[in-house]
Amino acid sequence: MRFISVFVSVILFNTFRLSTAYKAAVFEHYALQADTPENTILKNLDEYRNHADKAKIQAADIAVFPEYGLTTVILDNPEEYAVVVNSTNHIINELMTIAKERAIYLVVNLLEKEEEANKKTKYYNTNLVFDRDGKIILKYRKINLFNEGKLTAGPKDQTPTFTTDFGVTFGIFTCFDILFENPSRTVLKNDAVTDIVFPTAWFATMPFFTSLSIQHGYAAANGVNLLAANFNNPKETHGGSGIYLGDGRVVEMVVFDTPSSKPLIQEVPKLSKREDKSICPKLSPFGLPNDLTKSNVSNYHTDYEFKASNYKLKKIDLTQSNVTTTICDSTFCCNFEIIISTSETNTSSVYKVMAYDGPVSYGNVNAHIRVCSLVACESDSDTSCGKRVDVGVKFTKITVKGDLITDETYPTYYTPLTLNTYLQPLTQTIYCNNKNSGSNSTSVQLTTTKAQKDVLVFGILGTTTASAAAPSPN
Repeated sequence: MRFISVFVSVILFNTFRLSTAYKAAVFEHYALQADTPENTILKNLDEYRNHADKAKIQAADIAVFPEYGLTTVILDNPEEYAVVVNSTNHIINELMTIAKERAIYLVVNLLEKEEEANKKTKYYNTNLVFDRDGKIILKYRKINLFNEGKLTAGPKDQTPTFTTDFGVTFGIFTCFDILFENPSRTVLKNDAVTDIVFPTAWFATMPFFTSLSIQHGYAAANGVNLLAANFNNPKETHGGSGIYLGDGRVVEMVVFDTPSSKPLIQEVPKLSKREDKSICPKLSPFGLPNDLTKSNVSNYHTDYEFKASNYKLKKIDLTQSNVTTTICDSTFCCNFEIIISTSETNTSSVYKVMAYDGPVSYGNVNAHIRVCSLVACESDSDTSCGKRVDVGVKFTKITVKGDLITDETYPTYYTPLTLNTYLQPLTQTIYCNNKNSGSNSTSVQLTTTKAQKDVLVFGILGTTTASAAAPSPN
């Protein structure tokens, strides 16, 4: 009987590996609250169990849950919600059981408590990965904390990757990590990594840092499939989950303006290697994607962080069908080629092109970004730009490009930056990025492949390892 069991396991293992796709379940989750921290965790654990049942019914291979999904977003008293990660802890044991009984890989974020030998207790924002047998195969502690002052940052030398029995090697990181070289780019030093799991409780901030835009931009720029599970609380700027492909397509994404929990269960094509972004194809891969469902986001709250006086901005003339212009912030220059359908345009709308190379604040962190973008404005005033406004312009085509700064000392990581009035990224685009040999620049281009309306932001975002005050190289 043991021989038969092993034989069947080998057959199933090879079947998983030889298939051309796997099935992923990503959960946008609105965390429930109870009378005590313990009961809050148990209440959400019941919800996770129900979600996992839905994933099992549809034969999902992997289920991904959001950051803070078991606890709600806890910044003031994490010690009351933290658990010791071992098999004797009843919360951990229950998660192991959920994975094992449903024979599914399970990715869960929680607050972890660790008591050190000197009796000092540390608290971490931790992702756990369980295999189909319920065993913990990876523990990743978030490195880049966002206003999480009572938590300890995870070690910088972690190796947050795991390989599954269906033949896919995943990288993993959490929320704010996506904006930093370590771990969001260092994880890609492992050439086997083709897919990323991304638990998040994203704080949506206009105009550059909304959830779906950041998620899609990372996948499209790095040629990876991305499974992004977001904490849902739209009144507090949280929400927006998706399954994204390395060629820029979106399998499914959602954003709600009311408290909601939603499973996204879809087949994800396997990649033999990451998509090559160094060549700009003449046509969008696999043809144009279908238009995505427009979301109702009228009650979804977004923060706003845009110091217009720091940016170089130039208004474009919407009465002209062709606009070609360049704008620079010191030596950082952005080129725009824009075709406007003037017969379908309300010329009272206002759009400006911008260039920026300088500091920005992410919560409690000061950093350095580089941006080339077309942006909608409420009025001619620069201070009105980058907000959620009604627009009435049809763009036949938009191209943003440039030989943009990057260097060996302070690498800059560029991604597409697009957003429409429904807080969704523009998916009918082509993005490419090719390092220029012998120079401190990279040739970056983003262009539409289909006419676009409702555009709020269309550009390129660069996050750099340079400090906020570091000068740009000449």
